[in-house]
Amino acid sequence: GASELARLKNSDQAYVIRPMGNDRLVVAGLTEQAVFHGAITVKWLLAAGIEGDTVTIPLARVTDWPDISERGEWGGSANGDIQRFADEKMNLIESHCRLSMADDGRGEGSIGEDFVEEARLHAIKVVPILTHLDQLKGTGIYDTYPELKGIGGTSTALGGRVMAPCASKPKFTEILGDWLASLATMKGVDTVCCWLSEHHVQCGCDDCQQVGQYVLEAQSLVKGWENARKQHPDLKLRILLTQGSYTSNAQVIAATPPEVQITYYDGGRTYDSSRDEMIYPLLEEYTASGRWLGCYPQLTASWRIVCPWSGPQFIRYRMQEFVEDGLECLCGYATPHNDLYDFNVAAASEWSWNSTGRDEVEFGTAWATRRGLPEPGAVAAWAEMLGPVGWDVYGSRVPYSAFFGGAGRMIADRQQPKLGEGMFRCFPTQARFNIDLATCDAALGLARDAVGEPMLIAETEALRGYVTMLKELYTIASMYASSHLPDDAARQALQDAVTRLAQASMDTTDALREWEVAASGGNHYGGSRFGDTVDVNAKTVSEVAAALAPLGITDPSAASRERVAGTWVSDDFEEGERVTKRFDVTELLDGAGTYQIHFKYTSGWWGTNIHRAALAVDETEVAADEHVGMAAYASTANVYTLVVEEHDEGATYTLVIDIKGVASRGRPADRQGCNGEVSVRKVRVDDEPLKSPEVGPVAESLQSIYGPPQFNSDGLAVGVVTGGYGSGSVLRALEQQRGLNAQ
Repeated sequence: GASELARLKNSDQAYVIRPMGNDRLVVAGLTEQAVFHGAITVKWLLAAGIEGDTVTIPLARVTDWPDISERGEWGGSANGDIQRFADEKMNLIESHCRLSMADDGRGEGSIGEDFVEEARLHAIKVVPILTHLDQLKGTGIYDTYPELKGIGGTSTALGGRVMAPCASKPKFTEILGDWLASLATMKGVDTVCCWLSEHHVQCGCDDCQQVGQYVLEAQSLVKGWENARKQHPDLKLRILLTQGSYTSNAQVIAATPPEVQITYYDGGRTYDSSRDEMIYPLLEEYTASGRWLGCYPQLTASWRIVCPWSGPQFIRYRMQEFVEDGLECLCGYATPHNDLYDFNVAAASEWSWNSTGRDEVEFGTAWATRRGLPEPGAVAAWAEMLGPVGWDVYGSRVPYSAFFGGAGRMIADRQQPKLGEGMFRCFPTQARFNIDLATCDAALGLARDAVGEPMLIAETEALRGYVTMLKELYTIASMYASSHLPDDAARQALQDAVTRLAQASMDTTDALREWEVAASGGNHYGGSRFGDTVDVNAKTVSEVAAALAPLGITDPSAASRERVAGTWVSDDFEEGERVTKRFDVTELLDGAGTYQIHFKYTSGWWGTNIHRAALAVDETEVAADEHVGMAAYASTANVYTLVVEEHDEGATYTLVIDIKGVASRGRPADRQGCNGEVSVRKVRVDDEPLKSPEVGPVAESLQSIYGPPQFNSDGLAVGVVTGGYGSGSVLRALEQQRGLNAQ
């Protein structure tokens, strides 16, 4: 088989499986990595034939090789998922390395040797990442060589840690070469991926401005690599394009020799779940010329939020695009943990290896079989059915970025919503809402009746909730954008729509929580981004209700969503690291019932230990929950339950918390911070549905919206015609100016 394999694309990973007699299979390849992948295929084949203590050996004849030569991930849980990747025949992990400065002024780079070796033994290549060049502050380079800090070129992003390097200085090139050379000394490292500056920064010196920041960075990396190759001739250089370099990508590519590899990343373009093509003409021409190209796509709903999505159509579409455009590398992003996106990660492995092989149902059946789920055929049918609904939702950037203030602004500014655009991008007609909801109902029936898997049930309910929220937001925005003041019947119809929106938000939140627990095996891998995902649903309802408050409309879910009671900050722990804090929560309670107290990490280097939460009237405790919890990037046991047997409307209620944080004193500047917030949420009784309240009176302030402005005070009067792009922001800005009467 050697001559046969040698003719194949990616022959270094190609393998053959041949029967030898009636009870043996032989796996052969030109490299040990190829044999490893062949053995994984045999493992898959045997798994389907195991019954009790017997196994059926399929006498298969296989000749196999991957469509994309490098397949893997960076970030998230990738470093700890060596066995998972091996079982999926993924062969790449790109991982951040440690960059520092030696006492003699040389740059030093390192990465865990045991990690690299463990990956190698599983046929996985580790590529160290030399981080974004505008984020080198923590390496010590500017302490050793202050002149390498660019003139200007700073950004407030990432807490002010972003700054342009002066890439025109020879010393910068020298340090880059040092870092590359020191990484090349490590066993198993033969490639380094260097990330160009991520943000739109520019050193202000004449030399840098004349050539351009990103071209100079690429040139410096190439020269540094050439210096490193004098000692390490086999070292390969990989340069990552960024959103900062996007408008300069053609010039960056022109500045790199053919043997330098290029990887494409752009936060707004590759971290994308739409149906848009990702590889644009410049890069298509680049691969057509025979150059090596990789890409950093998200394999999830979004890089920013943590939502369930088993989307075979989306993954297959993206992998087929990459293969057709001649890509050599898939370096996916699945934050914060692969357990939450096991289906999509496995699908990326499936179709990056063979983009025209099994269809969505065949893959889904195989995935469910290997995971030991009941009724694999039903699981596959469920994923095929529900996948496009997720594509509609997440392809419209819901909930991120549409719900991060966007929905509230749309209502507040009385914008006429447009189907096929913005948060309704993948909903070209109103009928699409109902079609997707009907699909969710059918998929929910499969998940409940045929499979009974909680993770699948929760994913279906979450997507159904998001589609319902979008449908009601469209209804509300369309009604409120009218040029006439709504009469009482129309105002009640708006209130009913807000109630349905609030109900859908609560249902979605409940489903998200159930999914995160089921998908992570109770380990709560969602972290702070999952907390934001949950929070933004309630905030969207709150913002919409606030915008409609002048119409006498209220949020009926206010007590049942998380509302912030107070915060803790690093300064709280300077006197003593275990403290007691008190917050007045009288206005956050809504009668007797069960309340949850949520502790959420918001920023800083350190998490916070929680010991106790109690509710008191005056100095008398009426409810308490005492256990050890943690509010951190990955929080645990951070929800406390307080039962209020009787509620006194005339009393003042105080939330008392016992927490232990970390003081900042004496710690390095980049190892400080211990900040978070406490919120209160009333638990619904038996998930009882919300009741739509009667609308209140119309506020006088609305008269200027539905008729001529009513200027009744002295001073400069300014009327703002709203409804156009930016008009709402203009009005709010003018309303804050002293001496102006803006309506």
